[in-house]
This record gives sequence, C-alpha cells and structure tokens, in this order.
Amino acid sequence: MKKMACFWKSLLPVIFLFILQVVATIPVMIIFILKERSTTGDDITAILVSLSDITSNQQYLQTVNIVYGILALLIFGIWYQRVFVRPFRNRPKKQPTGYSFHTIVSMIFLGIGLQYVTTLLTDLIGRLHPEWITKYNAAMETQGYSDLSVMLIVYSVIMAPIIEELIFRGLIFRYARHAMPFWFANIWQALLFGFVHLNLVQSIYAFVMGLFLGWVCRRGHGIRYSIPVHIVFNIIGCFFAGLISISLMFSYAGFAVFGVVLTIFALWLFYTDFQTTK
Repeated sequence: MKKMACFWKSLLPVIFLFILQVVATIPVMIIFILKERSTTGDDITAILVSLSDITSNQQYLQTVNIVYGILALLIFGIWYQRVFVRPFRNRPKKQPTGYSFHTIVSMIFLGIGLQYVTTLLTDLIGRLHPEWITKYNAAMETQGYSDLSVMLIVYSVIMAPIIEELIFRGLIFRYARHAMPFWFANIWQALLFGFVHLNLVQSIYAFVMGLFLGWVCRRGHGIRYSIPVHIVFNIIGCFFAGLISISLMFSYAGFAVFGVVLTIFALWLFYTDFQTTK
C-alpha cells in the first residue's frame, strides 16, 4: 500500500508543473492583451487577432517561461527541501558531498558527451523521420533559439536545469525509488521527463538524457551533481551547438566515437568518486 502511495506521489510533480504553467500564463497574457488593447482600442475583433499574435510572440513566450521559472523554483524547491533534504539533514554522511576536481571534470565531460550523444540520436531521427526534425526546428525557432535573448539564456541555462532536476530527479525519482527498483524508477522519471517536452524529437533525447541524469543522481545521492551536468549540457546546446555540428561534418565517425567515449569516460570518473547506493 505504501509503495502504491509513493508511485501516485511520483505523478504529482508533473501535474503541478502543468498547473504552474497555466498559472504563469494567465497574468502574462492579461498584461500583453492590455498592452495590445492600448493600441487597438476596444475593438473585439482586433483584440482577438492580436491575441493570436501574442501567443506566438517570442517575448510573450519567454516572459511566461521566466514567471513559471520563478514559481517553480519556489514551490518545487521548498517541496524537495521539506520532503527529501530536511528530514535527513542530521544523518551521518556516507560519502563526500563537495565538488572535487575529479567530480567537476566528470560533470563537464558528461555534459559535453551527452550533447554528442543526443546530437547523434537527433541525426538518426532525422534520417528516419525528417518531418519530425522540421517540426522540432520550427518549435525551437518559435521559442527564440535561433536568436538568443537575455531572458531565454537565463531560463535555459540557469532556471530550467535546476527546475527540471528538482522535479524529475529530485521529486519524481525519489518518490518512485520508494515504490520500485532503481532501473524501473529511473525509466519512469525519464519517461515523464520526455513526455513534458511535448515535442517528439525533444521527448526522445530528453528520455535518453534523463536516464543518464537519473544514474548520476543515484550515484551522487541527490541532485547536487545532476544539476551542474544539466547546466553544462544546456550551455553547450545554447552557445556551442554549431561547433558540435561542425565537428561531426568534419569527421562524423571520428567525433561520434569521441562523444560516446567521452560520455563513458565521464561516467567512469563519476563512478569512481562515489559508493553505490544499496
């Protein structure tokens, strides 16, 4: 009975995620509508037309992300702290909890390696289903990734990795671990991580990435190590994705092997730093 309760609790963060997105959207939409109304007057038709434009406006989408990000950091941060950090604060530590040079290198290497792995996976999807890639690229352009703004950088590089680790590896994974063995719990949180992206290409590579981050979370006994890996991954994706693509164009086989080997090496480095959770 307790295991079933923990399983259902593992779904709650996803439900709250979607609720918070709606809550963040409403005030931002009202502000943007009022702004449009000041220029279009009280003409209902004009307001409805402007509403359609607003929902595809990059500034609007990015403002919603920031408002959602602030709410999510507060709510999920407090949730994780109260349920999975504070009750165990006084327990004796079984391992180092800091960031050694060894660990920092492994996190950076893993972030870079995962960029290669997910790029290779995206290329494979593109060969099998080019229409999926077309939709994915259009979605990325709509969100503003072709011309990065300060708001998008803040959200993508700082807020999103922390929020997603709190939700998926912090709350969902920890609840699921009380209900099922590690690998089932890891697959479960990675599936939900892929699902919330609501884009087939992103969902696939987010699932794969989630599996790696879940392993890091288990090995490091928390999200303090999966967050930096996720941040490095997003930094590479935002600022250096072109270099990844160029390197693969220069020598696809060579850099594909390099990316996979770098990922394996980073996992081994991280593995040697920590004791296995039983």
